[in-house]
Amino acid sequence: MFDTNRRRKMISLRLSEVEYDVLKMHYRTYGARNVSDLARLALQRIMNQSASPLDNLTAKLAELDERVYALETQLASVTKR
Repeated sequence: MFDTNRRRKMISLRLSEVEYDVLKMHYRTYGARNVSDLARLALQRIMNQSASPLDNLTAKLAELDERVYALETQLASVTKR
């Protein structure tokens, strides 16, 4: 069976260790299976500029969730001292 949506092209990009580590830590937050899937999802959102306000809200909520988690982690480490 021929799949017309089969992925045939590949792109590559270079990231710093820090950038890659951040993506690796948070890709699940965005519903991605891995870092490559996260990059693909991000590119799809850019190509589909008709993103609904709900999509923007979901992304902002996920970002806020990450920031709260980071703050909680930092607070926990400070209070343990």
